[in-house]
Amino acid sequence: MRKWKKILIGLSLTIIITFIIAGGIFYSMLTSSLPQYSGVIKSSKIINDLEIYRDSFAVPYIIAESDEDVAFALGYLHAQERLFTMDLIRRAGEGRLSEILGESAIPFDKMFRTVGIKRNIAKNLGKYNPTIMKVLQAYSDGVNAYLEERNGNYAIEFDVLNYQPEKWKPIHSLIIIKMMAWELNISWWTDLSFAELIQKLGIEKVLEILPDYPENAPTIITDNFKFLPTINSTLAETDKAFRKMMGWTRTHIE
Repeated sequence: MRKWKKILIGLSLTIIITFIIAGGIFYSMLTSSLPQYSGVIKSSKIINDLEIYRDSFAVPYIIAESDEDVAFALGYLHAQERLFTMDLIRRAGEGRLSEILGESAIPFDKMFRTVGIKRNIAKNLGKYNPTIMKVLQAYSDGVNAYLEERNGNYAIEFDVLNYQPEKWKPIHSLIIIKMMAWELNISWWTDLSFAELIQKLGIEKVLEILPDYPENAPTIITDNFKFLPTINSTLAETDKAFRKMMGWTRTHIE
């Protein structure tokens, strides 16, 4: 056999073996973070025995004797299935996306820190019903039980971005709820647009453009509105860019 043929065969075998090994490693990384569908989990945070089973479609069902145990199991399951999404949304609400996504996410951080989602929740946290706080803490315990169990072996997204998720706290669940409300609410885009029209054209002209509003109906427009700082669409445009980045499009918006 000629020398060049031996070299060609050797290179081909090397490439094939390299692809097989790399594929095996990549497959292992992807499957190692998949949810656990069987086994026994022990935790001091569980009050009574509880059971989680899945149907043929892998939909989980929780059987427990207390709301706190249900919340613990739900937190554990959510972390199994959606940990990266949960972490991404809580970071968005806290204004900390740029820590993992870089400078491109700074406008989003500025927006949510200005809106003050986390700040407002923290201000009112002490007003929540104690029973609700117990359930929120139990949910957090479930998420954290999964974090401790995996011990750094999380979804591949964390490896790609080279960071580890922090422990879950009750305030994080409330941030998620607020962010869900933020996703569903786009009516304020209209408010900003109307305000900008009024400042540029005046109330009379805007009423000609939008004649459907009853003539004698109340408004929230103050007499000194035209002297207030000029409204612009920067905030709305930033929010649109954020929604595009998160994939929050093609639902209720259209």
